[in-house]
Amino acid sequence: MADVTWTPEGEKLFAKLLAAVPEAMREPIKPKLIQMLAQRAGSGSIDEAAIKTMVQEDLPEPQKSALMQAIGMQAPPQQEGPVLEWSGKSEIMFELMLGEVPEGMRSIFRGKLSAVIAQKTQGGAVTDDHVNAVVNEIVPEPFKSNILKKFKTLGDFDPAIIAAIVERFGTSRDKLMFIMHAVQDEIGYLPREAMLAISDKTGIPVSAIYSVASFYKAFRLQRPGAHHVKLCCGTACHIHDTAGVGREIEHKIAASPGVSIEKTLCLGCCDCAPVVEIDGKVYKGAEAQAKIDSITLG
Repeated sequence: MADVTWTPEGEKLFAKLLAAVPEAMREPIKPKLIQMLAQRAGSGSIDEAAIKTMVQEDLPEPQKSALMQAIGMQAPPQQEGPVLEWSGKSEIMFELMLGEVPEGMRSIFRGKLSAVIAQKTQGGAVTDDHVNAVVNEIVPEPFKSNILKKFKTLGDFDPAIIAAIVERFGTSRDKLMFIMHAVQDEIGYLPREAMLAISDKTGIPVSAIYSVASFYKAFRLQRPGAHHVKLCCGTACHIHDTAGVGREIEHKIAASPGVSIEKTLCLGCCDCAPVVEIDGKVYKGAEAQAKIDSITLG
């Protein structure tokens, strides 16, 4: 709007106002704000008073309170958000949503968004669907898409685990194997959600991460059971297993949902063949069968 004029103080305050708007929203929202200010100023120049009136009277909450605070106005008194009862992944989702808000505005948004969620729950526990509904209904783009993308990375683990691991190793592709091993050590396996989270934090395509995970047998793509068995299928164990210990162990584990099995080429104990690793400890022949019986039948 080339015909808009500003007072020096008004121009400075508007720059301060724009600086408080999240960077991704500045350019899209700037023309709309100028249009609203021009309507306030009428035929005159846009001054501080017009900006403050526009913010206080024309903007919705929680943006109004946050921007009033950012430009030095007395914001409406903040009310503490209601105490919410969380269920499922709803609390983690809520914190991810808040993570898209500039840090200086988070306290205001926390209270306002908590109140919105409390209205939806009507006294019940917050569910994942409640948080999803808030994001879809009141969060503008591009934040909505960013938040929904982050929600897809949620599994049965704390996403902060992956953030900390990536921070430790860095985001270069040559560190990918280190990151994947560290994540598996922490979570126990590499679920799809973990690979999406690694991709989100590093910028490495998830297809490349999955290719590595599926190629190397060291990575587990399925959740291990309460007990994890490594069955050696190397040459020495295969030749010395004349009693069919490995086959019998496979049959027993197949009928035991709490036990997972992984076939490996060699456990490095060829002089003791046949051997089985159970929960990190190596057992020989009959000893292995007895241990398997104790965890599958006990």
